[in-house]
Amino acid sequence: MNTLICLVRHGQTDWNKQFLIQGRYDIPLNDEGRKQIAKTILRLKNYDIKWDVFLSSPLIRAKETCEIIKKNLGYQENEIIIRNNLIEREFGEADGIQINDAVYARILKNDYANIETSIAISKRALDEIMAIDKAHAGKKVLVVTHSHFIKALFTQLDSTLTFQSFLANGALNFLEIKDGKVIRFAFNQ
Repeated sequence: MNTLICLVRHGQTDWNKQFLIQGRYDIPLNDEGRKQIAKTILRLKNYDIKWDVFLSSPLIRAKETCEIIKKNLGYQENEIIIRNNLIEREFGEADGIQINDAVYARILKNDYANIETSIAISKRALDEIMAIDKAHAGKKVLVVTHSHFIKALFTQLDSTLTFQSFLANGALNFLEIKDGKVIRFAFNQ
């Protein structure tokens, strides 16, 4: 039986709204972020999937998003499992600065002190997804995580995607894994 994983990007925070790099800063959802997740829930209901497991990054914006989704889909008994490797990219000295083309160019060149390189986050993302597949083989797994974690994974699956590809807050990203290999995927649904 194949493992189905849906990676959801957390809802908007005030730092997202201000185009600030939040990395591992623990910023909560704002009201717009909660509204975005309400729309995400409607899209998830259209898929009519019975989720077996709920996983989240340790950051509050991801945990809150996961809790809202789980509750509103009617999964009162399921606990949310925190997986530390689902955390957002470490942006180093770029944390807290406003995103613009010049900043993004430096990120893509790994040109900030203490940044988690694109290669490192890509390896971490793929390793974590394979670890999730192994731990929850044949299950339907809903994961709430972050933009660069999701992009790091999907850039390895589709050469047309980059770290600059648009990924909406609340977006759904699907993977189907069979025998340790991704056999189908959909980005930014």
